[in-house]
Amino acid sequence: MSKRSASRKGFTLVELLVVIGIIALLISILLPSLNRARETANRVKCGSNLRQVGQAILLYSNENKGSYPRTKYNAGSNANSYHVDGNAGTSVIDPFKSPGWTGYENDPIMAMFLLIRTQDITAEVFVCPSSNDEKDNYGTAAGANAQNKGSFTAKKNFSYSITNPYPNTGAVNSGYRWNSTLGAEFAVAGDINPGNDNGYNVGAANENSSAKDMQKANSPNHQGAGENVLYGDGHVEFQQNPFCGTKRDCVYTVAGGTQITPTTTSNVSPAGGNAQPLWSGDSVLIPTAGNGSNGFTQG
Repeated sequence: MSKRSASRKGFTLVELLVVIGIIALLISILLPSLNRARETANRVKCGSNLRQVGQAILLYSNENKGSYPRTKYNAGSNANSYHVDGNAGTSVIDPFKSPGWTGYENDPIMAMFLLIRTQDITAEVFVCPSSNDEKDNYGTAAGANAQNKGSFTAKKNFSYSITNPYPNTGAVNSGYRWNSTLGAEFAVAGDINPGNDNGYNVGAANENSSAKDMQKANSPNHQGAGENVLYGDGHVEFQQNPFCGTKRDCVYTVAGGTQITPTTTSNVSPAGGNAQPLWSGDSVLIPTAGNGSNGFTQG
């Protein structure tokens, strides 16, 4: 018995390497599937976020004679300041008056922050789970809360874009409205506009572009695979390209046509004050991602 016990051997190095190799192979096979499953779940959660935003917008409109949320509005000016920056977290009681910094008019992000101030919706809803963004905690001061803030504290607190709530006079005259009359094909909000930064270029693709080129025009929230879009009737769809608005125009750019014959080819990147719609069905989701004048900084 003692001789047989002494002659037993453990695993050889070759056997251990084979087992390790098999485990590594299984991980390499399963990991992409797990990542795809995680991204699918994130897309569903992201779509749920936008659906809640849409419901909050409708509730706001019911309380305000059909008007959708917006703060200080000057029809003679463009949407020229995206206040997701250090100044946005400063205290402000009335968002419809000057909150103490310049460039506060026609601010789309402040308009969305009104939903946090007035509706039963949290800051977490404005963060896409596929992004690296974080929900706003409204600052670190004692007793700080949404009711004494004017907008989101930092750009990492807002993952989405909304169609321009502040149309200029020309857009208004063409029939563009920001209220409950928007049609079922009109893109009200969606994953963040990719802009022209960090390898993305929203103006480089058209409706006939290849899948590879289309990735550059899709939202970076989902690594160029597509974007969740909230429509005028409250439903949300995940689209594989941004040419999904009214009459298939690009929801991230200003259309290049008229209400009669709108083109689906993007021709104007919505940077700063250029983000003005040209006809009543022209969705222009802003702000854009990245840094610089076409991003979250003041225009």
